[in-house]
Amino acid sequence: MIGKTSFIFINRDRLFISLATILALFLLAGCATGGNYGKLERNRDLDNMFLRYEVLPDHRYYSTGGFDAPDAILAVHTDYELDNSGNLWRGVPNVDSGQMRIWIDTIAPEQNYRAGGYFAAYILDPNGKRVGAWYSIEPQTTVKFLEGNKIQVWTPHLSPDIGRGIRRGGR
Repeated sequence: MIGKTSFIFINRDRLFISLATILALFLLAGCATGGNYGKLERNRDLDNMFLRYEVLPDHRYYSTGGFDAPDAILAVHTDYELDNSGNLWRGVPNVDSGQMRIWIDTIAPEQNYRAGGYFAAYILDPNGKRVGAWYSIEPQTTVKFLEGNKIQVWTPHLSPDIGRGIRRGGR
């Protein structure tokens, strides 16, 4: 009887391990082939362009959060179209250095020159080509490339401790 009981437990353990292995492989395969994703590439020269209120030519601008004090500024090259199906980004037509000045001077100016403040990054497609720019206090986002030169960029996920109220003196 003891021999049969051991055999049942061994088979149950093998079944559990086999199922866990298959599930893990399935999840890993899903992550590896889960889409056409880009990435952000931090760039100090781009930081300085934003701080000099310069506008990237041939780019459409978007903001999220407050219009005058956005959580992020997004610039997408005109060769691409932003997939904004959730209406989380607000298109800002005719952005010029005046609008850039409003944004940069009002989004926590004390953060602009300190480590951990707002920063700029180029948005790269899966092949490493620059297709836009990101300026935010959040150091990462998800960038997904869809068919027809459409791009999906997630808005920043600000936690309460770095949210606008604390950053801007409780307003």
